[in-house]
Amino acid sequence: MIPLMIIKFLKKTIFPLVLVFYLSACTKVEPYILNDSEFNRNSPSFSVQLKDRSNVEICYNKRSTRPEIIIQIATDECRRFGKVAFFGRSKNLVCSLNAPSLATYACLCPSENIQIGQEKKGQCSALK
Repeated sequence: MIPLMIIKFLKKTIFPLVLVFYLSACTKVEPYILNDSEFNRNSPSFSVQLKDRSNVEICYNKRSTRPEIIIQIATDECRRFGKVAFFGRSKNLVCSLNAPSLATYACLCPSENIQIGQEKKGQCSALK
């Protein structure tokens, strides 16, 4: 027989943890643009509107997000600055628990390619 103490431990500790992980895995999280300094009040970019962007990092869940959605988010974000999105890399277990995957895109001027973009970074009008 299982001692009463172990049963109480399971009820109070293990069951709630399993329930939290189960419920968090079932929720659908929309992909979002990662901003590391979003809540850091000491960051110089805190609460400041972006004037230019050299790359965009998108957090998403592979199980619930189609690649077309991520490409569209990157394209739209780079287009805000007159740039074109180029896929860079993908990493796992970087973002939140519900959206653990990270896709990185470079935002380059239409006249640049990926090699030039790594050497020159800045606004498209300044590179002409």
